[in-house]
Amino acid sequence: MRAARVLFVLGWVMAVFAPLAAQERWLAIEGGTVFDGTGAVHENATVLVRGDRVERIGPAGQVEIPAGAQRIDASGKFLTPGFIDLHFHYSPGPHASIDGTGTDASPELPLLFLANGVTTLREMGQWIADNEDWLGTVEARELPAPRLLYSGPILDGFNTAYPTISRVLLDETDARMAANELMDRGATSLKVYFRLSLAQVAAVIEEADRRNVPVHGHLEIVDPVAAIRLGLDGIEHTRSLGRALVSPKRAEEFRQAVLRESIHRGAGGFALWAALDPAGPRADALIELMLERNVNLDGTLAVFEPEFSEEDRDVQWAAMRNMAALTVRYAKAGGPVTMGSHGVVANAPAGLAFQREMETHVEAGMTAAETLIAATRAGAEALRLTDRGTLAHGMLADIVLFDASPLEDIANARRVHAVILGGEVLDRDRLLATADGLVP
Repeated sequence: MRAARVLFVLGWVMAVFAPLAAQERWLAIEGGTVFDGTGAVHENATVLVRGDRVERIGPAGQVEIPAGAQRIDASGKFLTPGFIDLHFHYSPGPHASIDGTGTDASPELPLLFLANGVTTLREMGQWIADNEDWLGTVEARELPAPRLLYSGPILDGFNTAYPTISRVLLDETDARMAANELMDRGATSLKVYFRLSLAQVAAVIEEADRRNVPVHGHLEIVDPVAAIRLGLDGIEHTRSLGRALVSPKRAEEFRQAVLRESIHRGAGGFALWAALDPAGPRADALIELMLERNVNLDGTLAVFEPEFSEEDRDVQWAAMRNMAALTVRYAKAGGPVTMGSHGVVANAPAGLAFQREMETHVEAGMTAAETLIAATRAGAEALRLTDRGTLAHGMLADIVLFDASPLEDIANARRVHAVILGGEVLDRDRLLATADGLVP
């Protein structure tokens, strides 16, 4: 009698759960070349996806594919993990304007990035509620959204350069309160800005460290050496490091000019960088310190380029070359370097700024493989994300298919064939068309 009950229960369990197993979603991407984010390349491989996770990668024809699985013929295609943009900006609408005019709205931009293979965006300035409202709008349209991470508004001091997207800190107590408020609201990293005192930077870092949240800094006139020694996790913009690469007198001259008026960061910053030595003893000492502290460098080089067609930009191009040279020196020394698009750049169409950022690094001397790692695994590591950045068992199935290999020519990263987000193949045409419809 007892055995009969056991058999009945087992039969009931199988009857309930067998249909659920049968409904499990499988995807097989067959025959492509896979760059898995670690630097390894798998030729003629199959990527098997179970639900929203990678199940396995193996030689084509040797991976057992469950019956009913969706299958993609990836012959002649090149696969990478979804790109991770560490420095993204956009304006969700006139109510969330970056420049304060209300005319710079770009709510379509995250969707354009997603359609071009950037599956994770770390947004670095908007108020969290404005990001949440944007996500709600996209969800209401039944559209996929990139994995949007927030740092919240810029943490800055008096006379901030961007009042509408800044939280002005009055003192160290205010810095601690603001840091915790943002983390409570869901900020997964924090951004300190260039008008803060070192004491305020230290307070933000201390609070974030207690909660295992990284702090990255746009410094410029904040002493980068001091900030790094306080425990800063990452540098946003190679340009932020300029003060450490010139004489104390020149650094203070630049600092005072920017303290008087933020606009001096522009031409003044380019003049500073055009004249410094990215391979001199000051650069050597800075790189040594950054390596010792494992500081992430998110160069955002492309946003500082003038348009290729512009004339009389010699100083700006000289500054760019020096920023790029320092960035590549750090990467070649083994320092963690990531890719940040800044959202919009001069030398790429809307939605392809991330690709232009990769191109600038290769043009400066990084290999295509090093740059692809920076765009995937290194980005995940900098943000302490353990579920993405590589293609391996158990990782999120965020995958990009290209029509040609970016390893052969990094410009091929613009030739996106398909994007897979959490195991779902996106309708790129609909995504691009709807993104256009969001433009004000």
